[in-house]
Amino acid sequence: MISSLARAFKRNPRDRAIAALAVPALGTLAIDPLVSIVDTAWVGRIGTVPLAALAVASAVFGAVFAVFNFVHVTITPLVAGEVGRGAPERAGGITKGAIVISIVLGVALAFVIGSLAELIVEAFGASGDVLEQSVAYLKVRIVALPAMLVVMVGHGVYRGHQDTRTPLYVAIGMNLINLVVDPILIFGAGMGVVGAAWATVLAQTLAAVAFLVLMFGRDRIRFGLGGMISGFRGLGMGRILGDGWPMMVRSASLLLGLTATTYAATQIGTIEVAAHQIALQTWLFMSFVLDSFAVAAMALIGADLGAEKRESAKDLANRLLALGFVAGIALALGLAAFQPFLAGIFSAEPAVEAALDSVLVFVIVLQPITALVYVWDGVGIGASAFPFMASAMVVATVLTVATLVMLGSTLVGVWVALAVLIFSRLVAWVGWHRWGPLSSERDPYLGSRAAL
Repeated sequence: MISSLARAFKRNPRDRAIAALAVPALGTLAIDPLVSIVDTAWVGRIGTVPLAALAVASAVFGAVFAVFNFVHVTITPLVAGEVGRGAPERAGGITKGAIVISIVLGVALAFVIGSLAELIVEAFGASGDVLEQSVAYLKVRIVALPAMLVVMVGHGVYRGHQDTRTPLYVAIGMNLINLVVDPILIFGAGMGVVGAAWATVLAQTLAAVAFLVLMFGRDRIRFGLGGMISGFRGLGMGRILGDGWPMMVRSASLLLGLTATTYAATQIGTIEVAAHQIALQTWLFMSFVLDSFAVAAMALIGADLGAEKRESAKDLANRLLALGFVAGIALALGLAAFQPFLAGIFSAEPAVEAALDSVLVFVIVLQPITALVYVWDGVGIGASAFPFMASAMVVATVLTVATLVMLGSTLVGVWVALAVLIFSRLVAWVGWHRWGPLSSERDPYLGSRAAL
């Protein structure tokens, strides 16, 4: 145990492979939120009401997408496993199945949400002019949901083939299109907030087309997409959906836990919720660095286990955890040094700054712990530990809400609850790592060897 821990912090022959996946993935993760940031920047020039409408509609879209993007998460280890087993045609069948599921699910959800847009937006607290403009934006933006799900499949497929550069290039192109088209439609065409929605729809649709053209064109043979699939059995839909529903539960539980903390902060007061939002967004922003290690874990662990290299997978997991922990410490130290300037970036009032200072210690101290949890998420996804991840997240969310009930009347109590969310997941992952599939004789991919 001690020797494997010491080895994890030493240079590893696979560090180059980790960097080749993690560095481009970090760029993609950092670029992805720019669509919303650009929309916010341009719409903010119109006025307060359109900006508020954008915030509400984006929250609705984000919540829907967070729960139903399970195809993105499950596709990476499934494809990586088949690549590791030397079965590109089966990986290609899974890719086609994921695309079909994304389009069908996206169209169905877009229709339902578009039909109930006003009721949904009202449930998020919008009214008056904000309600009207939120509904208008959402009805347009939701048109891109099938395309956005296809884009996420593209990310997952390329990651499964250990290629994170192509998704980075597509993400850059998508954001450049949105950056250029946004002002043209918002101001030039006089479409206002609806123009921002159409710009995003265009950018995301073109990104989906780009992924499809690349997968079925340049990378057709390498991805096993050259032949025809006879019947639905060859598409691996059962595996995608079977692995997907636990990830829906996991995503919904995490979303519930984070939303509960924001709701609790809102009940305390305006100053507290403003400070909480700054602290939470800072914490989430720093997760981009940590998520890049998780992306590498998904692809490399999945390929190792697919090739039945259990010891190699465990050694790699230990190395990734060590790298993530070191990155978490570095982020904590950087944030501690930057703390005096953080409130000024958000133009926080003195009262908000004081409230922020009371909880920033949580954001700083939690960085190394968060790093371990995020990397373990990637390792768990690579090992297809989806039911475990769902169960662990449900328990963590229950403990978080229980803590909020007891301590959520103060902002410090809210962040104690967030600490519970992270620590409970950490404890679960430690147990999984010690006694789970990386340590047992059971092959987590045993069931996948059956004919599709």
